[in-house]
Amino acid sequence: MSTKYSKHKSVTSSPPARRQRGRPRDLEKREAILEAARGLFHERGLAATTMESVAERAGVSKMTVYANFSDKPALLAAVFGRTTGSFHLPDLEHGEDLASSIAHLEAFGVQLVAFLTRPEIIRSAKMMVESADDYPELAAAFFAAGPAAMLAKVSRFLRSLVEHDMLTIEDPELAAEQLIAAWLGLSQLRQNLGIAGPPSMRAISKRVVFATRTMLRAWSRTE
Repeated sequence: MSTKYSKHKSVTSSPPARRQRGRPRDLEKREAILEAARGLFHERGLAATTMESVAERAGVSKMTVYANFSDKPALLAAVFGRTTGSFHLPDLEHGEDLASSIAHLEAFGVQLVAFLTRPEIIRSAKMMVESADDYPELAAAFFAAGPAAMLAKVSRFLRSLVEHDMLTIEDPELAAEQLIAAWLGLSQLRQNLGIAGPPSMRAISKRVVFATRTMLRAWSRTE
């Protein structure tokens, strides 16, 4: 039978089916693992979430989980990276004059606060704080990739305004830290305590504009 088939193979056989386009199977499994881990971390906390429970929810074997992530800290880092990777801070550069520069700063502030007060970001940050003692290196990496990077952008922007004689700021880094804190206000604390949901875009814009222009009056003073 095999001989007969081989004689007529070039005539009767169909060309091999092409592999359908889409994500590779291993990438689909990785995404399933990350989604399962994200849900379990938020529902149970870091300590109560095991690699076995992640595998069970993701519908894969424990060996598959370990093949993608060496341990729970690596899995947690990937979950954070997946959450924050969808958000990219826009470039923050000074404009032709102070008015256009401040407009850029305010637009940046609104986008930043809208992102930082998203429920999934609030949960992730809270979880990171709770696990900081057990995973100090991961906490440091989380801070460097998130808050520190945001602070650096605003600090560089304010320094550029000083260099172009648009503002007078003695310490741009400290000013940037105070400005970001003013943008956020107590929104994150209220959400962490469960007494408020994320602020509306209107409320965010109002707070950012008010904080920016209040501090601008102080920075614009000449001695």
